[in-house]
Amino acid sequence: MKASEKLLPARILIWSLVIGMLVVGYTIYAQYADEIGQEVTNTIVEALPDFDNAVAKL
Repeated sequence: MKASEKLLPARILIWSLVIGMLVVGYTIYAQYADEIGQEVTNTIVEALPDFDNAVAKL
């Protein structure tokens, strides 16, 4: 039995877990995309309070 044949179940398990985590991540993002976007916007506004004025002067 080749080494690659011995590792086949492990590879299948790892790829299944990766695909599962991607699906869960996408589902969570799709569900909460508006809240995530709003939170990112609020964080940027708090971190750069004068950014709007600097952009308006350009």
